[in-house]
Amino acid sequence: MKRIVLTLIVTVLVAAFLLQGIGFSGEVRAQEPIKLTFWNYWDGKNGEVMQALVDRYNAEHPEVEVENVFIGWGELLPKLQLAVAGGGTPDLAAADMVWMPYLANSGALTPLNSFAEASGTDLTDFYPALLAVNTYDDQLYGLPVSTNNLELFINSELFEAAGLDPAAPPATWTELQNAAVQCANPDQGTIGIELYTQPGEGLTWQFQVYLWQAGGDFLNEDQTAAAFNSEAGLQALNYWLDLIDSGAYTLSDWGLFGQGQACMVMDGSWMVGIWSESAPFEWTTAAMPAPEDGESATNMGGEHIFIMAGDEARQQAAWDFINWFTSPEIQLEWDQETGFMPVRNSVATNEDYRAWVNETEPRLLPFVEMQQNAHNRPPVEQYAELSDAFSAAIERALYGQVSPEAALAEAEAAVNKLLQ
Repeated sequence: MKRIVLTLIVTVLVAAFLLQGIGFSGEVRAQEPIKLTFWNYWDGKNGEVMQALVDRYNAEHPEVEVENVFIGWGELLPKLQLAVAGGGTPDLAAADMVWMPYLANSGALTPLNSFAEASGTDLTDFYPALLAVNTYDDQLYGLPVSTNNLELFINSELFEAAGLDPAAPPATWTELQNAAVQCANPDQGTIGIELYTQPGEGLTWQFQVYLWQAGGDFLNEDQTAAAFNSEAGLQALNYWLDLIDSGAYTLSDWGLFGQGQACMVMDGSWMVGIWSESAPFEWTTAAMPAPEDGESATNMGGEHIFIMAGDEARQQAAWDFINWFTSPEIQLEWDQETGFMPVRNSVATNEDYRAWVNETEPRLLPFVEMQQNAHNRPPVEQYAELSDAFSAAIERALYGQVSPEAALAEAEAAVNKLLQ
């Protein structure tokens, strides 16, 4: 009888412990979710969409809790650098694509190859130029999550006033120059096409499009030396000089198109949303013209997401979120809500996405279609310095201070010195 009573007592005690989440072997309480910190600089509407997606992910994945942390664009890279040097890095982050070379070479990022392979992620669906930004020594350190590119904007009202049809945009460099000359009206302070002619990344970012269209490249294949001092580079620079000499463009500060003082400009897909609300004139878009014997090309920007070094469980949880966020279904929603260009071919060709573009903002279509021809800027740590040195030399040619040949040679020497 005593043995039965004792057995009952032990059974009750064990049950009580278990109900409290405590067993003889230690903690068996329901496991707390893995908490991940996610740094990014998306604000405004983009930030709202990102927060809504994070909230949904957390609700659908109770075993993980992602904290979405906004850090301003100008602050994110310095903060990451400090965290890498002194500790306190986030579990994952999304940052500008041009920062990826530094971050990958810092040793602070986790290669994603094994995660992608284990989860069966179709990497071939991402545009190759975007993946190339994240690949070093055959290791993949990030995935693209947003992108943009440059195409042609046309002031429809100025076009029509000059006897041009905005529905029949120029398709070649010759047509572009002819239309710009015809549309320019110095008496009214109107230029035919706006170019970015101030030193800095703006000039380099735009000139690279013309360089690629002419068949050239900025650096050689292994990213060790300048490649722009070439026949293609000279063709592109001479074309800009021809635009200036013909009266199609008058050297001036940037921003004339938005003020209604330029017939055309090459600018980014993000301006579609901005000018749809702020431009005091009718406008449209078109694919950026290429030389008759050249090729379609554009420049791209955007953000890439990556995992910082850490323990295996947290890295796996971070990858699960990345794999979810970069999936075609979520990327389709992300692109529709933010206006970013698709990073996946399956999204760009998705019938629902195309229908959405045509119904809501058909002026985005040239950007969507041209993303497949987008080039990435050289994935080297010194890119910012290379861009500044290049643009400073090219500006001197645009203002007639040196010949185009001398400007390209000067830029080549400066860039090669930085690379060495």
